Amino acid sequence: MRNFNKILSVKKYLLLLLLVISTEVNAQFQFNFNDSILVFKNGEYLSLAWGGGHNNAQFSEIDYDFDGDMDLFVFDRSHDQVRLYRHEEANVQHYYVADPAGFLRFPPGLRYRAYCADYDQDGKNDLFCYTIGGLRVYRNIGNSTIGLQWEQYSNYITSNYNGPELNLYISSADIPAIVDVEGDGDLDILTYHIGGEYLQYHQNQSQELYGHSDSLIYKLKNSCWGGYREDVTTNGVFLFDNSGPCNGANVPNPELPLGSEPKAHAGSTVLALDYDNSGVLDLILGDVSYTNMTLLINGGIVPNGNSDMVSFSTNFPSNTTPINMQLFPAGFYVDVNFDGKKDLIVTPNANNVSENETSVLFYKNTGANSQPNFVYQTKAFLQNEMIEHGTASSPQIVDLNNDGLQDLIVSNFYAYKATNLKESRLAYYQNTGTIGNPKFTFVDVNFLNLAQSNLGLRLFPTFGDLNGDGKADMMLGLENGSVAYYQNTTTGSNPTFAAPVLNYADQTGTAMNAGQYASPQLFDLNNDGKLDLILGKKTGELIYFENTGTTTSPAFTLLNNALGMVDTDSLTPDGYSVPHFFRFQDTTYLLLGAHDGAIYFYDSIDGSLNTGLSFHERSADFLGLKAAIGAYSSCFITDIDQDNHLDLFVGQDLGGIYRLEDEPGSTLEIEEDQGQNLRIFPNPATTEITILSEENMGTMDMYSLEGKWMCSWVVSNGINVFSLADLESGFYILKGRTNGVNLKFWKR
Repeated sequence: MRNFNKILSVKKYLLLLLLVISTEVNAQFQFNFNDSILVFKNGEYLSLAWGGGHNNAQFSEIDYDFDGDMDLFVFDRSHDQVRLYRHEEANVQHYYVADPAGFLRFPPGLRYRAYCADYDQDGKNDLFCYTIGGLRVYRNIGNSTIGLQWEQYSNYITSNYNGPELNLYISSADIPAIVDVEGDGDLDILTYHIGGEYLQYHQNQSQELYGHSDSLIYKLKNSCWGGYREDVTTNGVFLFDNSGPCNGANVPNPELPLGSEPKAHAGSTVLALDYDNSGVLDLILGDVSYTNMTLLINGGIVPNGNSDMVSFSTNFPSNTTPINMQLFPAGFYVDVNFDGKKDLIVTPNANNVSENETSVLFYKNTGANSQPNFVYQTKAFLQNEMIEHGTASSPQIVDLNNDGLQDLIVSNFYAYKATNLKESRLAYYQNTGTIGNPKFTFVDVNFLNLAQSNLGLRLFPTFGDLNGDGKADMMLGLENGSVAYYQNTTTGSNPTFAAPVLNYADQTGTAMNAGQYASPQLFDLNNDGKLDLILGKKTGELIYFENTGTTTSPAFTLLNNALGMVDTDSLTPDGYSVPHFFRFQDTTYLLLGAHDGAIYFYDSIDGSLNTGLSFHERSADFLGLKAAIGAYSSCFITDIDQDNHLDLFVGQDLGGIYRLEDEPGSTLEIEEDQGQNLRIFPNPATTEITILSEENMGTMDMYSLEGKWMCSWVVSNGINVFSLADLESGFYILKGRTNGVNLKFWKR
C-alpha cells in the first residue's frame, strides 16, 4: 500500500492561511497573503515585491494549477524552502505571479534538492527530491478538479550495480542530471560516484523491460560515462581517461565510506543537454571549489553510445559574459521568458558562497532548444523584482520622515558580498502613497550608512518617540548585545538622526546588554502611556526594562530577565528571539520570531510581567508559516492603510518580506480556542495535536468537511495528545457527543 501525501488544493495565489483566535471579547484574526501594496525601485514597479527572496535556488517547471502552461517551481536550498511562480497571461503579455503559500502544495520535509520532471510520461511533472544518500520520488496524481496532489512512488530509488541492488547513491551536495540519455522516453540519471571524478550512467530499464515509460528501474550501465575524469586539483578534466572505471575496471561500490575511496568527493552539479545539435547529450558541470562551469562536448552521434567527451571549456559561455559565481555554481535548463526556448539559470549550490542578493544568473537562449545560444542578461533574475536584502530580513513599519505616512525599514542579518565579506544594513522604503493607499518607493539600501559603522552583523532597529517631540527615534540592537540610541532630528522631508549614543544605559547607569545579537522592541508593555524596552536574546529569552521615567525623559529599569518565561532555543542553543508585542481590543499579544523559522504566539500577557510568571503559548507555529519562512522569523503588525484590517509583515531567511492582511468574514475558519475551558493547538498541525481541557469532555467524533466520520477521541481533563499520522491534509471538525462542543483544525 503506497503512502499518500495529499496537499490542499486552493484557488489562486491568495491561498488562505487563517487563524481564528477566540478571546474573552471574541477577537478574531484571519490572514491572507496580499501583494496589493505597490513597491517601486529606480522608477520601476517591482512585480514580485512580496515574493520572499532567494539565496540558493534550484529551478524546474510544473503546471501546478493545471491550466495548460508551465509554472515555475523553485526550491531554495537555504533552509529548504519552496517557492512557486504562477505563469499568467494578459493582453498577450506573459509574466510570473508569486505564490507565497505554494509550499502548502508540496510534501513536507523536502531537503537539499527538489526537481520536477515527468517520469511516467503522463504529461504531469513528478517530484524528485533528496533522501539519505539518494532520491525519493513522488508521483503527481493531481488534476484540474482536485488540484495538485502527490503519491509517494518510492522512499529511495535503487539501481542494479552489475549484481547487487543498492541504493542509487547521490551525495547530498550534488545535483544529478535526471534526463533521457538514450532518447527512449524514460528518465535516466547521470551522477558522480561517491568518490568523485567519474560520472555514472544509471539507465532506466522501464522501456527495456516493459516497453513503456512508467517506472523507475535502474541499472548502472557505465561507471565512467563520457570517458573523462575530473581533475581534483584544477577545474579541468582529463579526456579519454584510461584509469579506474574508465578502463573497464570493476564498478565502484557506492556504499563504501568516503575514507576508503582514493579521492574524496566534495560536490558537483551536472546539467545534461544537447548543446551542439549532435543528437547526443553534452555536459555543463559545476564544482564545489570553483567559480565557473565547465562545458564538455560529446563526440558521439548515437544516443547511449557511451561515447567519449572530445573537448571542454572552462570559459563557458564563451560568446558572452562567462559564468562567475564565487563558488559552486549549478545550472538549470528551463524556459523563464515564455518564448518556448529553454534558458540557462545558474545559482550557487551552497550557503554563504555567493552574493545572496544577486545570486540568480539568467542567460537567455537566443538559439534553439536543439542548439542553444546563451546570452547573459542579469545576475538577479526574480530577485530584481523583489524586496530582497540578503539573509534574515526583518521589517519595521514607522513614519520615519514625520509626514503622517508609515514607511518600511528592512534590516538583515547580513548581505554576503563579492569580496567574501558580510555586512548588515538597513534599507529604507518611503511611503509615497496616501493613508488609504500606501505605496513604497525604494530610497536607500544602506540607510544612515550603518554598514560602514563597524557595529557588526544583525543590526536590529526599533522605533518610538522617546523625547516627546513627535518624531520616531531609533534604538538599534547590536551584535555585541548592546543597544545604541539614535535621536530623530528630521526637519524636512528627508529623515535625519543624531550621532548614536552607544552602550545605552538603564537608570542605574549600567549598559543594557542581551549578551549577543540584541533584538529590541519599544512598546508600552504595562499600558501606562510610556514606551518600555524589551530585548530579545540570541539564547532565546526576553529581557524587560520598564520605563520608570517620563514620556519625554525615559529611564529604563530592569524588571524581568526572563519575561513570560519564553525561550525559543528548544532545538538549538541559539534561539534568536525577536519580540513583537501588539495590542488589540485592549488585550496584549506577543508574536515571537526565532531562529527555527517559527513565529510563536502568546497571550495571557497582561498581568504576567513580573519575574516567574509565564505567558500562555497559543501556537508554536503561527499560521503555519514556518515552512515558508525557513529560518530567522520576525514580524510586524499594524493597520498600514487604516482600513480596520490588520496588516502582517513577515521577515524570513531568504532576504524578502511577506505581507498578509487580516480579512474578517472568510469562509474558512480554524478555531484555535473554543471558549474558556477548551483549547486545541498547534493549529495548523502536522504530526500531532494537543487538546487542553479543564474538564472531562468525553467522546468527541471527528468528521471531514464533507461530513465523513473519521474516528473518535476521548478527551479528559488536562492535556490530551493525539496522533495525526493517519490523516490526509485538510480541515477536520471535532464534535462532542454529549456537550455540543465543536472544534475545527487543519492538518497540513
